[in-house]
Amino acid sequence: MTHYLKVLSLIILIFFSKIIVVQSEETLSTRALVSSDQQAILSSEIDGKIINIPIKMGQKFLMGETLIDFDCNLLEAQHQAVEANLNSAQITLRSNVELAQMRSIGIYEVELSQAAVDRAEAELLISSLNIKRCSIKAPYNGQVANVFVKSYESIDRQQPLIEIIGTGILEARLMVPSKWMNWMQVGMPISILIDETDKPYAAKIEAIGANIDPVSQTIDLRAKFIMKYDELLPGMSGTVTFE
Repeated sequence: MTHYLKVLSLIILIFFSKIIVVQSEETLSTRALVSSDQQAILSSEIDGKIINIPIKMGQKFLMGETLIDFDCNLLEAQHQAVEANLNSAQITLRSNVELAQMRSIGIYEVELSQAAVDRAEAELLISSLNIKRCSIKAPYNGQVANVFVKSYESIDRQQPLIEIIGTGILEARLMVPSKWMNWMQVGMPISILIDETDKPYAAKIEAIGANIDPVSQTIDLRAKFIMKYDELLPGMSGTVTFE
């Protein structure tokens, strides 16, 4: 009888030991969506006609590279007129300063001449800014996701033209139960198994949301992949595993 109890106790001990091991090795998972913090739809700041789109959908580009060119003959002509107006105002100012020194005119004429120069300089600055808007430059290294217009189309101000995505290190957005906050922290390593590639990728928790959804009792997280993976694209999804 004593031997039987010892054997039974040993079996029970082994059983509960296995339960403890399984619980300690438990993995928690959730879904994630790959995204980029460098993603934008660029629009025009002027009305005009497109004369060139040197880059097409899917092509990569470097920061500062021209994405779209507009026909700016009218703005350039206006710029020349403003420059001529500034030159005339400066000549008038110099002349009035000399006349004032000879007491041929009063100080108010000089002040009015200076105001005309200031106004012309401001108009020239505005014209220079408009000239810069004649071409859209890439704000960062990236890739064209979509082009909404074609060459020689006339477009309106604020009309969407091109969608771009940065080619830097991508992020992942995920949602987890709020009760996980008692052990989750920024910097925690995670693994994301991407559906489209069927491969796992290493990442880490970059930020934890500032509020909890009261209905679903979940909180948003932002993770960042530890390196740049060329095969990853925004919009891919996968399963996140927390060890």
